[in-house]
Amino acid sequence: MVLDKRISSEIYHFLSETMVLAAKELESRRGSTLQISLKPDTSLVTAADLASEKVIIDRIKRQFPGDDIYSEEAGRSSAAARPGTFVWVIDPLDGTTNYANGYPFYCISIGRGRFRADSSIEMLHGAVFDAPRQRFYYAGLGEGAYVDGRPIRVAASRPFSQCFLVAGFYYMQGKSLQTEIERFAKVSTHCQSIRRDGAAALDLAMVAEGVYDAFWEAGLQPWDVAAGSLLVTEAGGAVGNYVPPDGRTYDIQGAGIIAGSPSATQAIIQLLW
Repeated sequence: MVLDKRISSEIYHFLSETMVLAAKELESRRGSTLQISLKPDTSLVTAADLASEKVIIDRIKRQFPGDDIYSEEAGRSSAAARPGTFVWVIDPLDGTTNYANGYPFYCISIGRGRFRADSSIEMLHGAVFDAPRQRFYYAGLGEGAYVDGRPIRVAASRPFSQCFLVAGFYYMQGKSLQTEIERFAKVSTHCQSIRRDGAAALDLAMVAEGVYDAFWEAGLQPWDVAAGSLLVTEAGGAVGNYVPPDGRTYDIQGAGIIAGSPSATQAIIQLLW
């Protein structure tokens, strides 16, 4: 494959190779009797999550020993967010519930960023690997967004009544869940259709590809959105936190995400608040 000249080939190949190896750990366990545990937020974790994570972290430590690691299952490898330090933000299996139930919509998400002076993270590279379909999404800051080496763009602007959207509720209960269901219902009366797939990183990759016009979800964690948010912005989309617009830069450590084509994103914001 001939890569676009803008692509940082070292990171691209490292991410591609790492994700293929991690996906093999997932696929080798798919359909078997899984060891499933509940985390404090009631989300699931399986032996497959941990096996995939080990492959990823071991490879990062070998090739980028000075970098921090921020992973869903292992947490942070360093307690200090030192300005200028590189950090890898990892979800070794996004869509664990789908995976555990045999629903083929899950992925691996890996992003590499750098800590700013205020401890926020500027994403520099991101990749999402659609394991069931063996599709590799990649974005680099200023490099564009790609799937299997082919450039991708967010959906073109169109009337909101024609928009195809995707959303999520994370692991919510009680009043919080009811609030999000009401917001979902409100948006659904104005758009063409909405899906709820259960893997935020892959949803964002498909927004970057132009399959969905936009995605929104509250309650997400940095590893859910680190790579996907960069994919969307590098594909020409807009990304913001799940709060009323305040003019601040999107923060992967902030509340949730609203992302998609600029017009669809703006329409969702107006309906949510």
